[in-house]
Order: sequence, then structure tokens, then C-alpha cells
Amino acid sequence: MTIKKSKQRFKISWLFVVLALAILLFDSIKNFLIYFLVVALHELAHAIVARHLGYKLQKFYIMPYGACLNYESNVFCGNDEIYISIAGPAINVILCVLCIAVWWLFPVTYYYLDYFCFCNLMLASFNLLPCFPLDGGRVLVSLLSHKIDREKAFKITTVLNYVLCGILFVLFGLSFFKEINYSYMFIAIFLFSGTISPNKYTNYSYLSLDINRNSIYKKGSAVKILAIDGSVLLYKIIAKFSRYKFNIVYIILQNGAVKVLSEINIKNLALKYSPTVSIDDIVNRL
Repeated sequence: MTIKKSKQRFKISWLFVVLALAILLFDSIKNFLIYFLVVALHELAHAIVARHLGYKLQKFYIMPYGACLNYESNVFCGNDEIYISIAGPAINVILCVLCIAVWWLFPVTYYYLDYFCFCNLMLASFNLLPCFPLDGGRVLVSLLSHKIDREKAFKITTVLNYVLCGILFVLFGLSFFKEINYSYMFIAIFLFSGTISPNKYTNYSYLSLDINRNSIYKKGSAVKILAIDGSVLLYKIIAKFSRYKFNIVYIILQNGAVKVLSEINIKNLALKYSPTVSIDDIVNRL
């Protein structure tokens, strides 16, 4: 799936603005800053794991439940989508555990860390719901995609979104009989909005292989030279490329021979075969 590129790398959802104003009006600036910090740490975890796996951040879209990384199409290697998705909630859970440990050692810190811990717990719990584009929904789509077509996986997740939205709206209505709980309504609106208005900022792509490099070729650029074992997978080789230099790779094959390939050769091999094969595998197929 190809998406038209945009120069805008950062965007804030109106839903995030609404939530931010609610916190500022009914709570405090301090709590808003804590919430924003938690969202930033959540997203940083996604970005670090994505980078480690060979994916590069192009744009991001701040939402109430975190930020949507954009890699410009929905192509993943193996379980990478699961690892990237789970990284955000995982760091929130780790931070909660650390807060509890600090409270146990230094009880006086409870007053300073209680809201920070609460935000981490809520963000992790909400993101683990099996609804796209939440992290839990991305994990579900990835797992289903191993068995069925990805488009069908999206449809199944969309149905779950509508079901959960309906349940939340019903719970909000029932809360009028006891104590009105606006949280049900806000969560339902967030999920419903994400379901009916998917945006270009919520997509991923593999290593930006479609980036037009003609500009650096025309202007001329420095060269980065790499020496890599032939058993290394193609996507891990591309992860080591410099975006601002022309990359040349010396591949040490299984038979001891050395093959020299440019970034153009590596890209074409990844597109022709698979990003998850190695040069050794390709040579053995020939």
C-alpha cells in the first residue's frame, strides 16, 4: 500500500487536545505534564524497538492513548509488528513496578509518584485492548495475519472495535442510575473515532525502502562501507544503512567468497525475494 508523502512529520489529534484541556481545567498543569511525559515514554519505547528491528520513524501522530508511528505502508518482517506494539505498554508496566518498588523502599515518595504510576497503568491497560489502532489491536491484527489475509484481520478487529464501543456507551448510560462515569463515554469516543477515521499517521512500513534517493545521487554524497556476514538477514543489513550516504556492502559468503553490493542491489534483492532472507540463502537458491 502506497501513501502519498507529506512534509508534516508531527501532528496532534483533536482528541488529545480535548483530553489535555480537560486535565488542565479539572485537574492541574502538573498532572497534564506528567500525563504528557508518560505518553512520550510510551512512544519512545515503540521508536527504540522499531529502530532496533530496522524500522525508521517518518512521522508521528499524538493521540490520547499514545502516538501513532508512521512507516508509510503495512509491511512487516515476522513478528516485528508485535514486538513494536507491545513495547509501549511494556515500558508503562515496568514504570509502574518501579514506582511500587520505590514506594516500598521510600514510602514518602508515594505523594510524588502516585499520579505518574496511575497514568502508566491506565495507558498500558487501555492500549492492550484488542482494538485497532491501539497496541493490542495491532498485536491481534499481526497474529491473525499469520493465518488469514491482513484485510480480513483488519475487518475482524474493526468489528471488535464497534462491539466494545457499544458496550462502553451502554455502560455510560447505565451509570446515570448510580454515579455518572464520563470515562466510559470518552473511551468510546476515542475508539469510535479511530475506527471510522483511520489516518495516514497510523501506518507502518518496512525500512523506508521506497524513499527516493535520486536527490543524493544527483548532488553526490559520501560513501559508507560495511562488511557483513552473508548469514545476516537483508532487513538487518538495511537497518545499518546511512540515510545521508551511499552505502556499499562487502558480503562475506558462507563459502568464504566476498561479494560487493550497493544499497541499490540490496534493496532490489529485498523486494524480489524477501526482507527476511540472507544473501547466503539467495546464493543457495541460484
